[in-house]
Amino acid sequence: MRDKPGFFQTLKRLLRDLLEIGQTRLALLANEAEEEKIRLVRIFAFCILALFCLGVGVMLLVAFLTLLFWESRLLLLGATCLGFLALAVILLGLCRASLRHGPLFAATLAELQRDIASLRDEPIAASETGTPHESPTA
Repeated sequence: MRDKPGFFQTLKRLLRDLLEIGQTRLALLANEAEEEKIRLVRIFAFCILALFCLGVGVMLLVAFLTLLFWESRLLLLGATCLGFLALAVILLGLCRASLRHGPLFAATLAELQRDIASLRDEPIAASETGTPHESPTA
């Protein structure tokens, strides 16, 4: 007639809880890795498009300068050249903006910091939890 669970039951429950926490953290890490992969593919695509537009723009600029004095209809060729160069600048700006992403696996690191703080019995600020319903209770 025991009221308290035995040592092995407590140890088993503790190991189960640790495995569940580890599984959750690994799932979060896998999710972040997938997001990073998608972000890097997007950056690569923008860079390739920017380089293509830059190459076309340079070729059109050379053609424009070569034919500049031939006839006045070359204004269309110049406008096309400027359009490609402007597109290249926009795409390069998107690449730079995408590269200014925060640290890798930021959400996983934040979760681990919250886990460490909770194990140390430190209060967790509402801004650290990311959700308002996880605020500590006294």
